[in-house]
Amino acid sequence: MKIIIVRHGETVGNNLGITQGQNHGKLSKLGLKQVEKLANYLKNEKIDSVYCSDLNRCKESIIPLLRIIKINVNYTPLLRERGKGTFEGKPSNELREWSKNNPDKVPSGGESKEDVDKRAKKFLDDNLKDWKGKTVLIMTHGGTKGSLLNMLLVKNKENSEIIEKGSPNAAVTIVEFDKNEKLFISKLHYDQHLGDLK
Repeated sequence: MKIIIVRHGETVGNNLGITQGQNHGKLSKLGLKQVEKLANYLKNEKIDSVYCSDLNRCKESIIPLLRIIKINVNYTPLLRERGKGTFEGKPSNELREWSKNNPDKVPSGGESKEDVDKRAKKFLDDNLKDWKGKTVLIMTHGGTKGSLLNMLLVKNKENSEIIEKGSPNAAVTIVEFDKNEKLFISKLHYDQHLGDLK
């Protein structure tokens, strides 16, 4: 089994330093170029299933690959980014400052890291059993990507919480399972396919 987990391309909000959370967002000009490069990089993978966040920035990011591989996509809210509540649409530094002063609190209307981990766990519990022997692509967000990786490590009794480094836009992480079903990460936040589009 091979699980390819990808973060969406750069958005206008990423570029402007705006907190997006579960706002849809729109790819920037750079983001549109990044996802073309991403599709070209992934085109030779024998992908059996595709799962994608139902937020527009992920839907936009998967389009170039779908032109190449012609496969149905399973869109799901379980793969959404962590909800940032009242900080969505505001400058990112406001949320950073608030979080620094309120380390154990969740913004009003937002989600905790544990909430995102629960969504990631449900997504994996619902689907993992069907992926044996297959190659699966997951298009998601930076925070959710980290939760998925940590939940996979927990399920395989590996050391979780090792995936602290954030994922660049349009970066690829590949999780594989050997013949004994032992998990290994063959690529972590790989973005060399983007060249100078970082």
